Amino acid sequence: MIDTLLISSSTERGPQIAARLEASGIAFRLRTLHGNAKQLRVHAAAIKNADLLIIDDAELTPRELSGVEEALSQTPNLHCMLVTPAPSTTLLMAAMRVGVRHVLSWPLDEAELADALAHVSAKKNAGMRRDGRVISFTSCKGGSGTTLIAVNLAYTLAAQRDKRVLLVDLNQQFADASLLVADKPPPATLADLCAQIDRLDAAFFEACVMHVHANLDVLAGAGDPVKSGELRAAHLERILTLVREQYDAVLIDVGQNINPLAIHALDHSDSICMVVRQNILYLHAGRRMLDIFKELGYPASKVRMIVNQYDKNARIDLPTLEETLGAKVTHHLLRDEKQATEALNHGVPLVTSAKGGALAQGIAQLAEVLWPRPVVVRKNVLGRLFRGRPNAPPQLKTGH
Repeated sequence: MIDTLLISSSTERGPQIAARLEASGIAFRLRTLHGNAKQLRVHAAAIKNADLLIIDDAELTPRELSGVEEALSQTPNLHCMLVTPAPSTTLLMAAMRVGVRHVLSWPLDEAELADALAHVSAKKNAGMRRDGRVISFTSCKGGSGTTLIAVNLAYTLAAQRDKRVLLVDLNQQFADASLLVADKPPPATLADLCAQIDRLDAAFFEACVMHVHANLDVLAGAGDPVKSGELRAAHLERILTLVREQYDAVLIDVGQNINPLAIHALDHSDSICMVVRQNILYLHAGRRMLDIFKELGYPASKVRMIVNQYDKNARIDLPTLEETLGAKVTHHLLRDEKQATEALNHGVPLVTSAKGGALAQGIAQLAEVLWPRPVVVRKNVLGRLFRGRPNAPPQLKTGH
């Protein structure tokens, strides 16, 4: 997503440029201000928050590029595009000297504009590469609450931990994760994206995801078992390779199916969260799922067991669960059906509608377990004074 600031000297050309941006196919956010190249200092605050500055000035001359040079020097990651009728060779050379790489003539050529925007998008994404951790959520039975947990954990990481997060709905039966965070249809689904996998790049992916929060995107599930059956592991491979570089955290709601596509997601996950509940059905199915994980070669340290709707008075307590399944419980979440139902009915994350509730707090604690904060070692005053001088030998005075 390119945050774009358009400063136009014309009330007629400004809307036309906005329309051409829309037709380019590049994801962007646009703010439009009236002005020209001479008035850039007036808009300094707005320019600092932009990825791309477009200056539309019919009277632009090389002398007026000093303001552009100042803006680019004060905002190192800013890209600038100039739009003016029939730019002269002198103007082109002057623009290049101050750091402008895109000078477009009016009327705009759609292909030329799209190429320039794609270049800006690629440069922006190249400067924001991450090494995102992938965590999959799965369950041995339906009704465990994996989707609710994954959605709210994603929102917690994005809103409270300031991480850039992607939630991928890989549930091939129901695919309703997007319904838990918004009351509008997604721009595209995982099946739509895979159907055009040859177009996959950062800009195309950006156009397919649902933007739920400034730091949280959701790639909606297919929502159709037939379409889900057409998804291929190679498609998922390309998507995961791309998103690891774009996000700090990638959460995958796998659901309860163990099939080739799900296994591919689990193979590429740093951790697998298996969600269980305290009843006999989960004991039998959970044991079988752990055996499958072992057969797939996953080390025990990769699998995290999460107990949902924990009841301290249940006949199957945590020690019984651990002994029967042969695995330690990583975390447990308290039952809070009233707040969970309320959040589901309103299509909002539980951690926003009932952030003081027991379940919301438990999810915040789960975020700390899965993404522990770095330990900051603080040395005391004496430690700082003597740092770097361990067992220093006594120094002899000159002449001795």
